[in-house]
Amino acid sequence: MKIRRKSRWKRRKESRRGVALFMVLAIITILGSMAADLQNEASVNLQLAVNARDQLQAEMHAKSAMELELFLLRFQAMLKDSLAQFVPIPLFELSTYLISSDTMKGLLTERKGEPTDERKQSNWALGQKFGDFEGSFWIEEVVDENRKININKPPTTTCLNLVHVVMAGLFADPKYDELFEHIGDSRDSTRNRLELISSITDWVDGNDTVDTVCTITGDQSTGAASEDQRYRNMPYGAQYKPKNGQFASLMELRMVPGVNDAFMELFSKYFTVWTDDTGINLNTAEPVLMRAVITAMTPGGPQPGDEERFQKFMEEWSIMRVLPPPMNKLSKPAFLQLLQTAQIKIDQNMFSQLENQRVLRFDDTSNVYKITAVGRVGEATSTVIAVWRDDRAAG
Repeated sequence: MKIRRKSRWKRRKESRRGVALFMVLAIITILGSMAADLQNEASVNLQLAVNARDQLQAEMHAKSAMELELFLLRFQAMLKDSLAQFVPIPLFELSTYLISSDTMKGLLTERKGEPTDERKQSNWALGQKFGDFEGSFWIEEVVDENRKININKPPTTTCLNLVHVVMAGLFADPKYDELFEHIGDSRDSTRNRLELISSITDWVDGNDTVDTVCTITGDQSTGAASEDQRYRNMPYGAQYKPKNGQFASLMELRMVPGVNDAFMELFSKYFTVWTDDTGINLNTAEPVLMRAVITAMTPGGPQPGDEERFQKFMEEWSIMRVLPPPMNKLSKPAFLQLLQTAQIKIDQNMFSQLENQRVLRFDDTSNVYKITAVGRVGEATSTVIAVWRDDRAAG
C-alpha cells in the first residue's frame, strides 16, 4: 500500500511539472511575439523617419537646383554677351547639363591652403568638393514659354484674331482628322476644329455669344448662339458656364468642351497661359510650331509637295542654327530667305499682319520659363516645378 501511494504522488508531481512547462513555453511565446512586434514597429518607425528625412533632403536639393537655375536665367543676358561667340544656342537649353550636382562636383575642386586664423579654420571646408552632401539634384527641363501659342492673347479687333490662324495651322495636319471627327458633335473634322478654336476663345473672352472664328471663316456676324449651350451636355451630366476670363493654368483648358485627354497629350505642350501678349519667338520655336506658322501663312490650303518643302526648310534652318553668332539668328530676312530656298510661297499680307500684331516675332528675347527641378536622396525623389518671369527682360 505504501508503494502505491508513493507512485501516485510521483505521478501527480510529474503532471504538475508538465503544466508548469506548458505555462513557461506559453509565456515565452507571448513575450517573443511582443518583442518581435515591438522590433517590427521600431523598424517601421525608423524607416518612416529615414524616409521623411530623405524626402525633406530631396526637396531641399530640388530647391537648390531651382535656385541655381534662376541664377543662370537672371544673368543669362550678361553671360550671353560674353559667351555668344562660343555657344551658338540659348544658354537655358544647356541647363540640364550645367545645373547638376554631378556637374558641379566635377567642375569645382576642393579648397587649397588651410588658413591660419582659428575663426576661418572653423568655417573652412578642408578636402571637400562642392556640396559634401548625400544625394543629388539636377534640372529635368527648362521650357521657354515664349516659344508657344498664348491662348490668353485677346483679339486685336472684332474680326482679327490671328491666334486663330496659327491654331488652325497647328491642327491642320490630316493625321489629326480622326481625332477631330470624334472630338465634337459632328463627324466633320474641319467643323469640329473650328468649334474647338471657338470654344477656347469663348472661355477667355468677356461676351456670352459664340465666337464665329471670322478670321478664318469670314463670318462677321455678331453670333446669336449662346456660349452656354456648349456646356449643357457635358460628360457625366456636368453643367457649368464658360469662365469669360483668362486661363489661370494650362490644366484649366481641360474644362473647355471638346478638349479631351488625347487633345491635351497632342497639343497642350504647344500652348501657354503664362506669357503676356508677346507672340511666338521663332528663334526658339519647335518644328511643329514652325510648321503651324508656315501653314498659317500659306495661301490655298495644303498642296502636293508641302511636306518635302517643309523638310527642306527645316534642314536649312538646322544648318543655320549651328553657325556662330550672329549668323545663327533667325531674323526676318533670314526667315524669308529660308522660305525662298525651300520654295515655300506665303501670303505676304498675312505674314505682315502676324508680325505687326506680334503673333510671331524674330527678336531673341524670352522672359518666361517653366522649370522642373529634381532632387534625390536614396529612394526618395522630390520634384519642384515653377514658372518664372524675368520682368527686367522687357526693358
